[in-house]
Amino acid sequence: MKRTIWESIYLDHEKTGRKWASLGDPIHPSFLFFIKRAGFNRKSVLDLGCGNGKYLKFLQTAGFATAGIDSSSTAVKLAKKLLGKKSGVHTADIYKTNIATRRYDLVISIATIQHAEKNTIKKLIDRIYRSLLPEGKVFITFPRTSSLKRWATFGKTKQIAPGTYIPLLGPEKGLPHSFYGKDELQKLFLKFKNVKIARDDMGRWIVTACR
Repeated sequence: MKRTIWESIYLDHEKTGRKWASLGDPIHPSFLFFIKRAGFNRKSVLDLGCGNGKYLKFLQTAGFATAGIDSSSTAVKLAKKLLGKKSGVHTADIYKTNIATRRYDLVISIATIQHAEKNTIKKLIDRIYRSLLPEGKVFITFPRTSSLKRWATFGKTKQIAPGTYIPLLGPEKGLPHSFYGKDELQKLFLKFKNVKIARDDMGRWIVTACR
């Protein structure tokens, strides 16, 4: 697989200790609240864009069987080290890899799923829906449209598709980011039940829903 932008970011992290963007964030408080309140039947989770595995480690400790996908082989190596032999983590493109149907009790994606054009993201959301067990749940974050003007690395951008931009500077230079309004997300999750869309203080939408 061709080296991805996030592979370069993780290689730099290994070398220098720098933590770019969400790499340095703690587990999101809204996620902790969500897990505390949600009930799960089989406790099987898939993390799309699992990074170094910190969310999966938290869930593993809570009794979940874990699986994860990330485009960075360095991130996957770190996640496997953190999670141990039964990590279920592998290197792949989340938009292209096969995802098992009716397999997971929970699918999460934090600060990741936006890295494509919106038609590609919609196809992935449809596959996520099919991957869930009955009453399976999702916790997914998306950038808010207003964040385009707030995030430092988007001071200089190029629009490549409706609602999708690439930064022209910084570590994520050239990486697509799709930004969403609340109405768009409501349409994106029409198949799901109990859809809740909330704001956080980092410029993101948090979407929770179930099959």
